[in-house]
Amino acid sequence: MGNPHLKLVTPTGQIPTVLPRRRRNAEYRSREHLTEREVEKLIEATSSHRDATMILLAFRHGLRAAELVDLRWDQVDFEKGVLRIRRAKAGMPASGPESHAQIRFGVLPPGLRRGLSGTRHCMVTFW
Repeated sequence: MGNPHLKLVTPTGQIPTVLPRRRRNAEYRSREHLTEREVEKLIEATSSHRDATMILLAFRHGLRAAELVDLRWDQVDFEKGVLRIRRAKAGMPASGPESHAQIRFGVLPPGLRRGLSGTRHCMVTFW
């Protein structure tokens, strides 16, 4: 009556464990960040001023991908040379009303400030 391809198996008392498929990051590489030279190579490989500025911002301020793509022009204070970054983790913005714990600030050196200013003049949105 039942399905002839299925058979009942008696439990052995042992629970099988699944071994991890991927090794820890430290086993693949000795560090978790890019060197300045590697960042320079990335910037040289870009085809636009916008992409180069994004790479430099992310490297200089340790931005997560979600924080980088969430940037808006109202977060950049050109006069004070400060960038206001909304904290994001696991791809999601921090929940609840904005607080000082959810916002961090980055200082924009003159060269990066000029780079952003040049990008702003040719774009309506940040990216």
